[in-house]
Amino acid sequence: MEPAPASSPAGPQSIVPPGYGATTPASGLSSPDLPAASRSAPSQLFPAGLQSSEPAVRMLSAVPGAARTDVQIGSLSGVDTSSVGLLGMQDGGFGPAMWRGASRTDIEIYLVRLPVATGSPVMADLARRLLLTGAQPPEGAGSGVPLLAARLNRLLAAGQTDAALQLALAGGAARSPQIAVELARAALAAGDDNRACAALADIPPGNDPARNDMAAFAVKLSAYCQIVAGNPEIANLTLDLAREEGLNDALFFSLASEAAAGIFLRAPEPNKLSIVDAAFYRLAGRDLPDNVAEIADPALLPGLLRNGALSDEIRMAVAERAARYDLIDGRELATYYKMPTFTEEQMAGLLTSDIPEASPLRRAMIHQAIDAAVAADDRMRLFKLAFATSESAGLYYPTVEALHEELSSMTPSDALRPMAASATRAFLALGERTRAAEWFALTQSTPGLGRDGRELAALMRIAGGTAAGFDSESVSAEIIADLRSGERAAQAFAACEAMLLDALGHSPTSAVWEALLDARSALSGDASSEVLLSQLQMAGHKKAIGETVLLSLDVLGLGGPGAVHPRAVAQATASLRAVELESEARRLALEALFARSYAGRG
Repeated sequence: MEPAPASSPAGPQSIVPPGYGATTPASGLSSPDLPAASRSAPSQLFPAGLQSSEPAVRMLSAVPGAARTDVQIGSLSGVDTSSVGLLGMQDGGFGPAMWRGASRTDIEIYLVRLPVATGSPVMADLARRLLLTGAQPPEGAGSGVPLLAARLNRLLAAGQTDAALQLALAGGAARSPQIAVELARAALAAGDDNRACAALADIPPGNDPARNDMAAFAVKLSAYCQIVAGNPEIANLTLDLAREEGLNDALFFSLASEAAAGIFLRAPEPNKLSIVDAAFYRLAGRDLPDNVAEIADPALLPGLLRNGALSDEIRMAVAERAARYDLIDGRELATYYKMPTFTEEQMAGLLTSDIPEASPLRRAMIHQAIDAAVAADDRMRLFKLAFATSESAGLYYPTVEALHEELSSMTPSDALRPMAASATRAFLALGERTRAAEWFALTQSTPGLGRDGRELAALMRIAGGTAAGFDSESVSAEIIADLRSGERAAQAFAACEAMLLDALGHSPTSAVWEALLDARSALSGDASSEVLLSQLQMAGHKKAIGETVLLSLDVLGLGGPGAVHPRAVAQATASLRAVELESEARRLALEALFARSYAGRG
């Protein structure tokens, strides 16, 4: 059960996210300021985590074939499989005591629904680190579902197939049925039939595959393993029993019958392709659906990227989806954009091409055109086109990373002034504030920049402004002007900016909150319950890092920081700072304000 909500302050203060006191100097932060140094290359869009001391760890033997040489878990008494992990704190993990002070019931509830594929790089990073950190389980009875099984399920939902397989194997040979199911799914997705079939020993067969998901999975995996082992007759008996017990899955029976006996049964085309479905497609030797990139289970994406039998166009669509899941970086995405071949006529008629604007082929054509362009005007036009098309496709972050080398080769100058706003935004997205500042300086002397200049200045502040250099009166005046403008977009931007500045330790004037109350009708986004926000606030206050990260992700939801209510994203920012995840908090705030800004979009 969730704890009772904390009492909320009376009066106009209720519009400000609770818990900002958790980010005061008393919280233990040595400095509230984020260093503004730029990185040489965008290998990732956020830091790997804090480097700090942690209790001693126990070492498990290496997972065969794993890149790491060891698996670390906390040195705990009575360790169970829930405590196993692949990340220590030196690797960006949150430490073996990350669940200290948390309720097991709460953690189970929020872990099962952990959002993935949000389009937020910082959320993807936090979720991956949370799921892979080895830690002592939280206290309490819980529901009996192993935490390891829930972690494996969310890793697979996020497309982290190899990590899920390594984590499942690191849990040891004694497995609950739930863990065995997730291990089998991970192994099937990775093409490891031996490990998938070995997991059957720990999965009870069940007797109601029509209504019980585990029983249905056991039947399907049994038939698969019987065919792989060269026993098609036994597999056919399994299929007959499954029919008698009411299993209703026409695609499964069609694929399994073809694989076992060469009998082709008609079945509708799938609108979702599960891990088991894909395994039977492979076993039956049947071509995958043309829309596999859109319908495949996320755990299948890494394998599809390596599938040379797919056309370049399909693999490119898979690569774009993998980039949205943060499974590949922008530079790898760029290699897939170079695969298709276009005619000279198509390239010459880029703006009037008959290739749909929303098609991956269109984005590939733009990338190839940027490589070929020489004239400054052409390059600027193409860069802005690439940014605009990728933003609408949910691919802005990997796209700016894919274009990093080309962007870095451009030196800000009067000739490139039309590019200044877009380049400022791009380098901020890459985490290179120094380069962003060079382009931002060029915008300051650009006449008529107007609204873009106002928003870019705000983004620069969120990205790395220091408390010492924060001009509260001047910034507050700009925010108040927006709030009183009557323009809903400007009001929404200013409201979010005000709340995020406060969450990051800056202090707008009291007049800002009065103006915000008057303009509160402009606030929009998915709102979290007061109970959940209060719980997140308390998690930050008590330094419960695992609970804070998990609740922050839950509050932000599938829509990510751009879709959630500003109050919720501000509370998540404040609470992450309270547990000393300063860089992640600032990245989160920047992503939230990016989503509400139109400056430099192309």
